[in-house]
Amino acid sequence: MITQATYLTGYSINVLFDDGTRKNIDLYEFLSNSKLPMVRKYLDIEKFRQFRIEDGTLVWGDNEFDLNPMNIYNGVYDA
Repeated sequence: MITQATYLTGYSINVLFDDGTRKNIDLYEFLSNSKLPMVRKYLDIEKFRQFRIEDGTLVWGDNEFDLNPMNIYNGVYDA
């Protein structure tokens, strides 16, 4: 589970997992390759920066878009 997430720059976020692992993720390609309008709208950098953590998961909007923490941990998320 994700315990902390810090915006870096562009579409990059530093995430801290409950086992102490830190990962820097860049979501630009994920967002730009998505076919889903509800995901692509987070290419708006101001909207993108408004993420939060809910139950160990990165979430945007009113639960419109989230990323599975294990996918982030393993680096296997895609559009």
